[in-house]
Amino acid sequence: MLKLQQLSDILELQALCEKEDHIMLKLNWDMLKNRAPGSVEDFFHYEGKLLIGFLGIYRMGQNIEVCGMTHPLYRRRGVFTKLWEQAVSRGQLVDANQVLLNVPRDSVAGQAWVHTRPVVLQSIEYTLKLDKEHNSLRIDEPESAVLRPFNDSDIPLWIRLDADAFAISEASTTATLANANRSKTRKMLVIEHAGIAVGKIEVDYEGEHSWIYGFVIDPALRGHGIGRSALRQVALAESQAGHSVWLNVVSDNDRALYLYESCGFQHQDIQDYYLYSPPMPEI
Repeated sequence: MLKLQQLSDILELQALCEKEDHIMLKLNWDMLKNRAPGSVEDFFHYEGKLLIGFLGIYRMGQNIEVCGMTHPLYRRRGVFTKLWEQAVSRGQLVDANQVLLNVPRDSVAGQAWVHTRPVVLQSIEYTLKLDKEHNSLRIDEPESAVLRPFNDSDIPLWIRLDADAFAISEASTTATLANANRSKTRKMLVIEHAGIAVGKIEVDYEGEHSWIYGFVIDPALRGHGIGRSALRQVALAESQAGHSVWLNVVSDNDRALYLYESCGFQHQDIQDYYLYSPPMPEI
């Protein structure tokens, strides 16, 4: 569990790097704020009381994502490499099916560093933001989706949909749902149609920013406007609450991308995910 001062230091360094580099860093704040006690998933480099380097490890089902940053005035000094070597030496990456290094496309320093590692580009993710002035969230017809809060009886639904859509294991979803702190930062909603639970959608809050996550409709019921109805309702409610509304989507998910764009979401940033492929040890 991270201390409040550590979270504050990460936030301050993130704001500085994003402003200096004109990028968006995906630091998964919903996970940072809810680290398990005793976990070793975050690595820090301080110069006195100033945080100049940070690396975070994020477990996504059977995979691990890595993201971090270095203070602009302390780059090219091996700071991030030391953090990476600490993470590797602590054995934090050995039990993952895949290790993905997340780098903003426009981060010159990040792209330069990642290409010093044995990696290949695996996927690209777009960050989208709702255009508050030009969108199609308001309609004059009955909604096909009904939203209600998640409860414990929905755990099997969460497990099934997470596995189908994101390849997240039952153990990982169960552990996530068991984290008592998660409900403090994330709203979890069940999507119903004709009285049957057919999907889920979640919203995590970072100040006045609302991030839509975990949005899934049962594959058998896609193409009937249920997902569009649910997305419209959630995005409209968050926008009317005065929040900016954000989401991420992989670049090759054409169906989801069309849905988001047609509802009024616009491209803001590109995130590259590199598959880390360390050389096999010699025998």
